[in-house]
Amino acid sequence: METTDLATTAVAILTATATGAAGAVGQNAGTAAIEALRARVGSTERGRAALETLRDAPEDPAAREAARSVVQEEIEADPELRHRLHVHMTAPVTHVRDTLLISGSRVSRSSISLGPLTVNNTRGGRALVSVVAALLVALVALVVYGGAGLILVDDSPDSSGGAGAGRAVRALNAGELRRVVPDLTSMPSGWERSGPVATGTDEEHGCSMAEARFVTADGRSSAGKLVHALFTVWSCPKAAVSAQGYEETVSAIAHNNEAAGLPLPELGDQRFAITHYNPDLDEATAHAVLRVGTVLIELEYDPVLSEDAEWNAEFEQMASTVATRAQEVQNA
Repeated sequence: METTDLATTAVAILTATATGAAGAVGQNAGTAAIEALRARVGSTERGRAALETLRDAPEDPAAREAARSVVQEEIEADPELRHRLHVHMTAPVTHVRDTLLISGSRVSRSSISLGPLTVNNTRGGRALVSVVAALLVALVALVVYGGAGLILVDDSPDSSGGAGAGRAVRALNAGELRRVVPDLTSMPSGWERSGPVATGTDEEHGCSMAEARFVTADGRSSAGKLVHALFTVWSCPKAAVSAQGYEETVSAIAHNNEAAGLPLPELGDQRFAITHYNPDLDEATAHAVLRVGTVLIELEYDPVLSEDAEWNAEFEQMASTVATRAQEVQNA
């Protein structure tokens, strides 16, 4: 079994066990091997985020692709683990013309066994069986027909995903990305633009960028200090690429000077916020990183003035506004 196919099957089993749909993974599925893989993937921040996203949205193609990418990297980095998974997860399969027989499959009143996987016979479990069965059929097609071009996960720029019709996941062009950036009508009162919207590209990953700066019209302190807000938004061809960018951005700022966690409401697919000391301003800065589908968002708000009692609510409003716009543009 190729590494990509092995990772895809492992993700199907990890999905089952993470969501609680799997009552037990049988001996042939290599319980110890799967647990070793889960522990290894969960040892990194990116891996933990991928497993959590997969647990929260197991039917989201972007979540499965992000998890598959991380799992494949870990398998490729550990030949021994790859061998264990290959031995234990290669279920016996017989192909007869117009018929596919998966040995060891059985259904009881409480569980459904499909090859190496035992799933609780519940509504959620039966739905998961359909997903796993589709993956197994695709893998068999690869082996029997040599279909190297078969696509197991549709994460193309035009595909939709997420939790229902209100959660489309697709790449945005440069014009659409500019619409994600807030305008004056969606900003809190008392703010003005500070220059035009800037644009750019990351040719290596195929991502587009738009950036906009705003400033308060009046001073927020007795000394007349102005507060600035910088929105930087990216859209990449796949949500998995944006998710990787999210992990790298969070890792880069998480340990800034005097960093302190900052709570955010449930915005987008991933979210992170802190306040930290900015030596250039000799003041505190609030910094949020969000991912909404293929859109990666950074919001920098500075300085955070102790005499400004409303800054936290204003910061949350800005984060919520840009996250909502990112989803609305992807839905369009």
